[in-house]
Amino acid sequence: MNNDRMNILWRHLAAIAIFAGLALLFCSPLLDGKALFQSDMMHHKGMQQEALEFYNRTGEIPMWTNSMFGGMPTYVIFTGPPVTAVWYLNKLFTLWLPNPADMLFVNMLGMYLLLCILDFRYWIRILGAIAYGFATFSVISMETGHITKVMAMAYMAPVLAGIILTYRGRWLAGACLTAIATSLLIYNNHLQITYYTLIMVAALVISSFVIALRAKQLPAFFKASALLAVAAILAILPNMDNLLILKEYTRYTIRGSESELSSKQQGKPGLDVEYAFQWSYGPGETFTMLVPGVVGNSTAEKLSVSSHTYKALTSLGVPAVQAEQLVNGRRWPLYWAGQPMTSGPVYLGVIICLLTVLSLLIIQSPHKWWWASVAAFAILISWGHNFSAFNNFLFYHLPLYNKFRAPAMALVIVQVSFVVLACWALQELISQRQPKTQLLQALQKATVITGGLVIGVAVFGPFIYSFSGPNDGALLQRYTQMLGSKEAGNTLMAALRKDRSSLLLRDGLRALVLIAITYAVLWAYLKDRLKALPALLILTAAVLFDLFQVDKNYLNEDSFMEPKQLATYISPTAADEKILQDKTPYFRVLNATVNPFLDANTSYLHKSIGGQSPAKLWIYQDLIEHQIAKNNRAVLNMLNTRYIIAPDPATHQPVAQFNPQALGNAWFVKGIHWAPDADAEMSALNDFNPADTVVIDRRFQAQAGGFTPARDSSAAITLTKYGLNDLHFSSQNSHDGFAVFSDIYYPAGWRAYIDQQEATIIRVNYALRGLKVPAGKHEITFAFRPQTFITGRKVAAVSSWVLLAMVAGGLLWEGLRRRHS
Repeated sequence: MNNDRMNILWRHLAAIAIFAGLALLFCSPLLDGKALFQSDMMHHKGMQQEALEFYNRTGEIPMWTNSMFGGMPTYVIFTGPPVTAVWYLNKLFTLWLPNPADMLFVNMLGMYLLLCILDFRYWIRILGAIAYGFATFSVISMETGHITKVMAMAYMAPVLAGIILTYRGRWLAGACLTAIATSLLIYNNHLQITYYTLIMVAALVISSFVIALRAKQLPAFFKASALLAVAAILAILPNMDNLLILKEYTRYTIRGSESELSSKQQGKPGLDVEYAFQWSYGPGETFTMLVPGVVGNSTAEKLSVSSHTYKALTSLGVPAVQAEQLVNGRRWPLYWAGQPMTSGPVYLGVIICLLTVLSLLIIQSPHKWWWASVAAFAILISWGHNFSAFNNFLFYHLPLYNKFRAPAMALVIVQVSFVVLACWALQELISQRQPKTQLLQALQKATVITGGLVIGVAVFGPFIYSFSGPNDGALLQRYTQMLGSKEAGNTLMAALRKDRSSLLLRDGLRALVLIAITYAVLWAYLKDRLKALPALLILTAAVLFDLFQVDKNYLNEDSFMEPKQLATYISPTAADEKILQDKTPYFRVLNATVNPFLDANTSYLHKSIGGQSPAKLWIYQDLIEHQIAKNNRAVLNMLNTRYIIAPDPATHQPVAQFNPQALGNAWFVKGIHWAPDADAEMSALNDFNPADTVVIDRRFQAQAGGFTPARDSSAAITLTKYGLNDLHFSSQNSHDGFAVFSDIYYPAGWRAYIDQQEATIIRVNYALRGLKVPAGKHEITFAFRPQTFITGRKVAAVSSWVLLAMVAGGLLWEGLRRRHS
């Protein structure tokens, strides 16, 4: 290896060391043995606990869990040990660093790789990698525990890098990089980020086609595109287990199908448009990319003793010590825009925004327009219901778009694009391929535009905005109750609005200082007062300082806990302890002390009626909205709700209430009520006795009809063995009977057997399972054997190693060819 190659290698290793060092520095409590508390990961812990315990106890991969929403597949919760080589690659690219340093590191590394392919200067790559890795959307997502999202974001840039390399004529190397990066992107299983990556890929391919057409190089374009298609297939195969099973599962969920109830049908499968657009960025809110405090940062901010809120509390007679505890310990809703709640702003850095504006003025390559266009498109998408004419059209016409919610997430596209354009502007300016006077004029224009936006939004904003949000009415009621009078509540509310205004002004002035520093450094470079290296080092330090300072509002030492604290975070209450004393193996619990349908902590300890999942089964979602949320006790009984956790009226502490009317795991009914359609089936549940009557849609009459069910006085069905993939019952009835099981109906994988002979499972009571059971004593087994999952894992395991072998061979061939040439 010659000296040039050794130097390149050492520079790459130095970059890796810088990224690892910065990640660990930012997450320094990890070095003291602490672990990050991530609220969503706590929910995930509850979601997967039953499946994890089952796997640890039996060694069998659980494909179903009864701990959430009465029962659902584990595909989006827990899928057992890794079977593909892609898992090892994913760990390799994180250097096995602890969470969340691993996510910070791999995001910086991914962007660094793209900037290397774009052939930018070394310190420009470092600057861009830092800007991408520490953008607040990434850091806030890490803090809340959106691990799959952040890990998928790490591979957006490498996917684009591989495609760009291929279209530049490095066909084999580009295709190999594309295959590996795409496989890792898909592996991390965040379909919405993958979808946004595909939008960027589409823009890149269209741009490359237009440029090739104009240059009369279409044969080369089509050859590269064919190689990329092969790379995409190779990337998909190692993820077939996940993709196939999600495709199958989505057909039955709120993400990919439609409710059978006519009142909820919108003509096209997918999410409801209002639900999907809940987390929409506003046009004014978009300026958080430039000034983080434009709309108040988050719905849970800390304040200080210098805040207007603190002064208002003390003026209202709250003791100073207590007031200080309130502003430091209570999370104050400074956010005042239209999202239901938010953990923080999407802030890209004012320096990055300034350089992005500069890029549009000085970059002459036509490729800049696809980067800028896709960023603009993403901003429009992020507005959701705030730009309904545009986004409703996309929701109903753009393929797969209606499977996703939270349009604000589309700003990840802007995060990638702005960093690339900003680095490109630096590359163009440092290389000085244009006259200095022209570059200086462009720099001045960019500074005036960016500074003008900051002044308009942040300096004049306090005189324009009301700083009142849609939730302020509820806040006023809360503060009135807390302080004992409406006048005091209004005083505190007015102080909170002043703090919102002060935050905007403070962040605006801070942004102007950073703009001035950036302008001064680049002006000094263009005037030959400063060399390129120190100029880039100063800008890198400024970007790092800017983002570190904002990020630390959301991920700091307070975010970390001792491992023992984390392990006991979900601890049983006295009510839980009482329920856990019941050794009956299988019953359900409704926790009415919280919103049961946004709570996975109950699932950690019990088999819950509720849970937390963005991919609930439609039949259960309908049951929640039409029956469970209305406290229909008959429906709770048929779901075998043995305990209800409710607040004690006197102490307000949770207590466990035993429900003697819970119907158990299975029972024989006296008769069948035939419903003409799904609407009638749901309506029949409003007033029925599930112990005696079963409600069945007429479309199942061929399987369930043809006899009159009966039961004798001793008829019974007993659960004899409980498992997640198998349930065993013994039945006894002197008549041909119809049995109802308090398990959720899911046709894609569940099979029933009566004395080892397969029987047809019928959907009953809208969401449960039913069986025709002949007279006599029988052994009944339910087995969950989804062939899609089983086959997919085998295909994924083999093809992942094939992918690695082909990529290794391709890179070896490329290396030998280049050395020979």
